[in-house]
Amino acid sequence: MIALVLMLCAFAVGTSEFIVVGVLPDVAADLDVALPTAGLLVTAYAVSVAIGGPVLTVLTGRLPRRSLLIAVMVLALLASAACALAGDYTTLMAARMVAALAQGLFFAVASQVAVAAVPPEKQTAAIAKVVNGVALSTVLGIPIGTLIGQNYGWRASFALVAALTLLGLVGVVLGAPKVEHEPDPGVRASLFAFGKRTVLLGLLTTVLSFTGMITAFTYVAPALTDITGFDPAWVTGVLLVYGLGTMVGSTIAGRVPPHVIPKVLPIPLAALTVLLLAQGFLLETKVTAVVALFVLGASAFASGPLLHTFLMGQAGPAAGLVASVNISAFNVAAALGPMIGGAVIAGGPGLQWVAAVGAVPTVVGVLVALVIGRLTRRGAAPAAPVPTTLAHV
Repeated sequence: MIALVLMLCAFAVGTSEFIVVGVLPDVAADLDVALPTAGLLVTAYAVSVAIGGPVLTVLTGRLPRRSLLIAVMVLALLASAACALAGDYTTLMAARMVAALAQGLFFAVASQVAVAAVPPEKQTAAIAKVVNGVALSTVLGIPIGTLIGQNYGWRASFALVAALTLLGLVGVVLGAPKVEHEPDPGVRASLFAFGKRTVLLGLLTTVLSFTGMITAFTYVAPALTDITGFDPAWVTGVLLVYGLGTMVGSTIAGRVPPHVIPKVLPIPLAALTVLLLAQGFLLETKVTAVVALFVLGASAFASGPLLHTFLMGQAGPAAGLVASVNISAFNVAAALGPMIGGAVIAGGPGLQWVAAVGAVPTVVGVLVALVIGRLTRRGAAPAAPVPTTLAHV
């Protein structure tokens, strides 16, 4: 039950991040700002998540997880409502940054609650449920929010996010268990976790692998029309296949026990690399393009839960902080990917080669994952479940 509640919450906060992209021209026109200025609403959000999430995780380390999760969802709800009601650009920017801080803290706390509610062998499955919420936000929440914004105004899009967040909040209040997490180790001891090679290598793998995936995915819509020949009206439907792939990938990852993750992790990363290298050719026919999108989603979102669960297991009492930093690492990838793809299109070989260039960091990510596997086989840093316990309500 709690896993589904957390998936709904992740769906709401994930939709909150990128929903503005679909209505950006309307926001710019209504608030009388230039489009590039309106675009800073996306950039500032990502920066706030990347920096604010870990800081807030440290500052709230001693608070009960259930109460903190409720507070985070309340904060996210108020921020989304403020976005919908914002009368000027400054107010909207401030509300977006508050929503970003809530998101950065949410994933740290939700990860801890999710793994505490299940036996150790099912921790990866619990993390996968949260990741599923994020995946659904990209393929359902954002298109639906954009459609609502186009028909009823951009404020209605944020009202949708607020409604979803409210549902998640109700679910947390009614269904979240009381989690007795490891005692807060303090700032100094928390930072000590980042001295472990496996933690640093895991975070590096997140940046490398998702930089490659996001490089390709950012420009997949124009690739489907310009290279594959899909009518623009079909692109949203085709992207649902990507969404199906993300669900399948994270579900498969959820069946992997934490102690097996280092052995399994290179497999989806290698599949992602091969797909990226071949995507330019696979996009030349409609059937292979659809298959490529499915594999892209499945391989990337199989890697996500595996990395997240492994990192939390390696972090010990600092599991929440490392979980938050891993989300920051993903946001670093989200910033690098579009820049790499844009450079390939503007001054390089062109749109068809975007994914192949994106495969370069992913290849390195596979090599790093192999090193992680070697370290754990030697026993230098054995894979372990996340050290949290569940206190009965």
